Amino acid sequence: MKRKFLIPVVLIAALAAMGAYSMSWFRRGTALEGSGTVEARNIRVGSKVGGRIDKVLVREGDTVEAGQVLISFDDKELQASLAQSRANAVKAERGFRPEEIAEARAAAAQAKAEYEQRRNGYRQEDIDAAGADLDRATADEVRTRLDFQRYDSLAQKDLVSKQQRDTAEANWKMAAALKQNAQHKLDELKRGYRPEEIASAEARYHQTQATLEKFEHGSRPEDIAAARAALAYDEARYRERQVLAPSAATVEVLDVRPGDLVAPNAPIATLLERDQIYVRIYIPETEIGRVRVGQKAEIRVDSFPHQTFSGSVEQINQQAEFLPRNVQTREERVHQVFGVKVRIDDSSHRVLAGMAADVKLNPAS
Repeated sequence: MKRKFLIPVVLIAALAAMGAYSMSWFRRGTALEGSGTVEARNIRVGSKVGGRIDKVLVREGDTVEAGQVLISFDDKELQASLAQSRANAVKAERGFRPEEIAEARAAAAQAKAEYEQRRNGYRQEDIDAAGADLDRATADEVRTRLDFQRYDSLAQKDLVSKQQRDTAEANWKMAAALKQNAQHKLDELKRGYRPEEIASAEARYHQTQATLEKFEHGSRPEDIAAARAALAYDEARYRERQVLAPSAATVEVLDVRPGDLVAPNAPIATLLERDQIYVRIYIPETEIGRVRVGQKAEIRVDSFPHQTFSGSVEQINQQAEFLPRNVQTREERVHQVFGVKVRIDDSSHRVLAGMAADVKLNPAS
């Protein structure tokens, strides 16, 4: 009788020791039970572009909805960049204006005329006109030279003044210079344009012709695609001028003020998702086979002792905790526990992070 009495006592003591070791309690009946603390999944939000904060629209502890603006930045530079990208995209898609095409066509025609002129050389009438100018200059040179010779002879006989003789000499020298210039001009016209002048005119003509073709054909598909991509990039950057709540949540940490400078990609606030609350309990290795992902659960919290909240198993840890280094016997394996994450369904949002909770896992079907 004494031996039969000691067996239940030993079992009770073993179960109590296991419960104290794993910080949760269990029952080997039709359901597993455990205790834990309610937690909420947190989100660290920020901006990809950063900048100077313009407005802070929420405070710590506020509840926010999905898409609600939390913080806005000064967006003047982003607006300017977006406007430029939009203008470039519109221009790429519409092509060039008719007046721009007409201007390019006129420039190409002028460049072509200049190139043909240099390639063909000077016109014969220009050469003839230069020859006539040379003849007149030659006649003037002969006349002024003879006048000088005559005045020079008379000056030696003191029949004319030295001033008159010097004036005649100056007129002759001027006429000789004009004759020489006329001769150079005629020679230049007969030789035609230099090869480098012709090459320069040809290059300018090809350049203006290419510009005209570009204007007439409009933007290439790859240019349009590049303009659209630049616009999409600037639109995405412009959306980053505001930090939005990604889901219904509670603001847990927010330590910025208007005027603060924030670096790109730096976390600005921490949010606790209201629809992503859970409690983590621990199940011993000997009982973990009774737990399945998706298994229904009942949760009670101290704040609402007379109400039961539904939930389900969302995750089962793949590795055990509180495990001794060397497990040799079955008795020691009862101290090996697995964490089980139970998600709480609470559309009323009354269950908050930090509350103590008791969980009962319904038998898996």
